[in-house]
Amino acid sequence: MKINSGLLAVQLLGQWNRISQVHLSLNYGCSCNGSLPGLAVNDLEINIIDFLNEKYSHEVGFVKWLRKYAHYIEGTTGSVSELLKNIALEPPPPNITMRVLKDLSNTIESLNKTH
Repeated sequence: MKINSGLLAVQLLGQWNRISQVHLSLNYGCSCNGSLPGLAVNDLEINIIDFLNEKYSHEVGFVKWLRKYAHYIEGTTGSVSELLKNIALEPPPPNITMRVLKDLSNTIESLNKTH
C-alpha cells in the first residue's frame, strides 16, 4: 500500500503539536523551563532539524528546501511544525520526502514513549 506523504506529514504534525504543548519529560528534567533543568522544545526542534540537515546534507535540493520552508539556520532556528506543514503543502524533492518523514516519525514516537 502506498503511503500519502502529505497525510503522514499532517498526522505527524498533530503528534508534534501535542508534544510541544506539554512538558517534555526527559531522563534528567523537563522542558517547561521551570525549576528543573531540561531541554526547551525550541532547542529540541533545532536539534532535530540539525540532524536532518546533517543526514541529508548531500541532497542539495533538500537543504535549500529546509532553509526556506522550515526557517532553518544551522544551530540557531528551525521549526518542526513548519517543516511538517510544508511537507504537506510544498514537499521537498520526492526522492527524500518519505525518508525524512520516517526519521521524524521515529523521533516523535521516541519522544512520545519518553514523555
